[in-house]
Amino acid sequence: MKQVINKLDITILIIPQVERFASKVVFSKLTTEIFRTVLNLLGEKAESPTGNTYVCICNERLWYLVQDHLAEFLAHFHTDGAYLWSMKANDYVKVGATYNAYEYGGNTIIFRVDRTFSREYGLI
Repeated sequence: MKQVINKLDITILIIPQVERFASKVVFSKLTTEIFRTVLNLLGEKAESPTGNTYVCICNERLWYLVQDHLAEFLAHFHTDGAYLWSMKANDYVKVGATYNAYEYGGNTIIFRVDRTFSREYGLI
């Protein structure tokens, strides 16, 4: 028999488990310092302080905030003059990127977009 998880199950089963192990970070503007704070908080709960990979399930709004911030971060990052781009088929140049991870202090946070939290908290 196939089991269906409904909104009540998410509220009763999944959200409390996330809240039990997660730390909450509130921000008005996403910055690199926020990423570092999150990784530091997660590192305090991990068995090892480095070498960890964490997954952050984002609603659409947070996903695009991450994309905007990391694009801005790289735009202001002082490089050795290298220009980042990718040549696609038919000699078209692809500019831009999709950012799915941030690494700091030996730990990595991976971002995945999912509408579950948007639906749960009425954002869509």
